[in-house]
Amino acid sequence: MSRPRLVAASDCEEIRPGLISQPANTVSSLAFVVAAIPIARAARRRNQPAWMAVAVAAAVEGLGSVAYHGPGGREAKLLHDGGLVALAAALGVAVGREGRPVAIRPVTAALTVGAVVLHTLSRTGGPLCSCHSRLQGHAVFHALAAAALVAAAEQR
Repeated sequence: MSRPRLVAASDCEEIRPGLISQPANTVSSLAFVVAAIPIARAARRRNQPAWMAVAVAAAVEGLGSVAYHGPGGREAKLLHDGGLVALAAALGVAVGREGRPVAIRPVTAALTVGAVVLHTLSRTGGPLCSCHSRLQGHAVFHALAAAALVAAAEQR
């Protein structure tokens, strides 16, 4: 008896059969991998190892998200969730190491708030969920969240 795959059912996009269960959410997950590049450049330029850890964690989260929204499975969920925890922890350390009050630029704040609101409203059953749409709220969330990370790294 085969067990059902674990896939991101709460992220609204219809789960399709095959290797890529949620195409929009899978492809958009690469935004975190792409975001790791400018974050790493900024960290290297400013000699900020904590922000380099954010870059690495963003890449891991992106790959975990690709795996989770793509083929799915227990291992993919663990990689996704572990990457998310690592990213949150690395970001907390990076911001905390600055030793001064954090002044968030309006663009960083707008991207962050937009990502959180879209993530909340576009969940399965949410008012912005349209599971058959090519444009998925969760996919746009990936892009906004990755952009917010880049903006935060660049303002340091």
